[in-house]
Amino acid sequence: MRAITVRARDAGIAGLSLTDDMPCLHAAENDVIVRVHAAGFTPGELEWPGTWTDRAGRDRTPSVPGHDLSGTVVELGYGTTGLSVGPRVFGLTDWTRNGTLAEFAAVETRNLAPLPADIDHTMAAAVPVSGLTAWQGLFDHGRLTTGQTVLIHGAVGSVGSIAVQLAHEVGARVIGTGRACARDRALALGVDAFLDLESEKLERAGEVDVVFDVIGGDTLGRPGAHRRHPRHHRHAAQGPAPARAGRLLRRRTRPRGSPNSPHG
Repeated sequence: MRAITVRARDAGIAGLSLTDDMPCLHAAENDVIVRVHAAGFTPGELEWPGTWTDRAGRDRTPSVPGHDLSGTVVELGYGTTGLSVGPRVFGLTDWTRNGTLAEFAAVETRNLAPLPADIDHTMAAAVPVSGLTAWQGLFDHGRLTTGQTVLIHGAVGSVGSIAVQLAHEVGARVIGTGRACARDRALALGVDAFLDLESEKLERAGEVDVVFDVIGGDTLGRPGAHRRHPRHHRHAAQGPAPARAGRLLRRRTRPRGSPNSPHG
């Protein structure tokens, strides 16, 4: 099996290499094998312990990075229910197993969801990690509901762009922030107001119910928007930015997050 692998923790992106002889995969209990049509990868994965060791802490190099994927089911493991060979699916792989930058990937059934026919594989592979980060930040932690106001820092980034769409969909008032060049894209995604943090004061946002921060740094320490309720949630991440990603999550076909996820 062909795959992109990493062997040296200190090599960074330069350490990624194409390997032609990775062992063929076979589905374990409750696993499925997915033929990968599109995959997502963030350089930050190369700093995660799970990229280099298994759950028992043993070295597992050469390892295959990447956790987001979209593809078709080609093999079912013993005990697998809810899926069959052939359907299109999207989801994410376990953090301590070989990932998605390969021809095939082994995935737990619970971490996959059906892929709607009108969504292509490239779009779907951009959603799982970033989408779940946005969903968990807004609703599991921020408890955002209809009629509330949310301030989203980094509104056009990989996570922020999905957060904007989800917040808009549930009927919240959305204020986005970013650089001036991001204003038009943020408005197209559905923000009700946009603030350029380089030239506009955060005070203009007024009172908000939830602050969702995917920038980090000194953003949280800046004076400005006041929360009506103490539900500030900071969530920083990076990854591929989807254009219509919210559609997949709104259809309730999102994959389940791993309890060990660094994003949740």
